[in-house]
Amino acid sequence: MRTTRRQLLLPLALAPVAGWAVWATGAVDAPSHGVGPFHLPLDESTALWRDLAQVRLGGPAGDPQFSARVAALNGQPVAVRGFMVPLADGTAHNRFILSANPVSCPACQSPSPASMLHVHAQGPLGETQEPILLTGTLRLRPHEGLFYRLERAEARWA
Repeated sequence: MRTTRRQLLLPLALAPVAGWAVWATGAVDAPSHGVGPFHLPLDESTALWRDLAQVRLGGPAGDPQFSARVAALNGQPVAVRGFMVPLADGTAHNRFILSANPVSCPACQSPSPASMLHVHAQGPLGETQEPILLTGTLRLRPHEGLFYRLERAEARWA
């Protein structure tokens, strides 16, 4: 049985609504995955996700409130490992979502704006369901529906 792109992307579209309610109250769900809320083990290529996930919504407009550590990364080069979520059909993509967890992992933390980066790659990257390591420039609040964007992204091979 093949999963359609719509089946994969629908949870991503609905997750921000539920996630915002959790952030607004400051509640944190207990992790249901063996290594915590994230699919990949903690190492230097995944540690950034732990920092990015600490964003909270605040103020009258519910704007994202970033920790000082994350705010200092705005405009800085970063490296992060995650899972590609294509935004269009095709085998290679310049624009896609990089998620901390695979969309198909039932034991992982639900996707939220804090666990996804909108990637703008320098060149097309082949679609993959395996974790991919990217380097690029991190931007906060890019006004694209997510809290983070990775600009001038390139795949880095270990």
